[in-house]
Amino acid sequence: MATQTSLNDLIEAIAGAVTDAQDRIEQHQMSHLSDFFDEDNRPKSVVIRMPSLHPNANEGDEDLYRAPILPLVSTNVLRIKDVEITFDADLGSLVDDELTTGSTAGTPSDDETRGWRVKPQPGKRALQVDTAVGAPNRKGGSVHVVLRVEGSEPTDGAARLMNHLAQTQGVFQTFKPGD
Repeated sequence: MATQTSLNDLIEAIAGAVTDAQDRIEQHQMSHLSDFFDEDNRPKSVVIRMPSLHPNANEGDEDLYRAPILPLVSTNVLRIKDVEITFDADLGSLVDDELTTGSTAGTPSDDETRGWRVKPQPGKRALQVDTAVGAPNRKGGSVHVVLRVEGSEPTDGAARLMNHLAQTQGVFQTFKPGD
């Protein structure tokens, strides 16, 4: 059985899948950010005991140094760099699309109710493709997907937050061990 699909629909579906993948990466990164804050949204920090560098410190005095964890660790900011998709398909027939208005049968879309009018677009010719070509028993087409991700710089907001947290770290108490 031939599986005729509009080439436009196929490309839109592939683009939608890539967009969804990037959204899931960003959602994962946002959920990971909450690991650096407590239940009251205060930054989690680590207290380190260090030999005191204070000019009035005595031999053996130590400083308690508090450092928020977020600026100490590397943030894993990823984004999709590029996508390469290859597939085999047979060309099908040209068909005429109907007039599209952007909303369904008389119910205004959210965009229309907010004043964003969707202009009707004239019908277009669409190319049908058969994605089951070359497959044994024609159950499905062969597809090869290469998805490359790359590290990217933190957003301005994240960089400012980490910079501010880094400025809040420092010595908060000097003491002599055993006192």
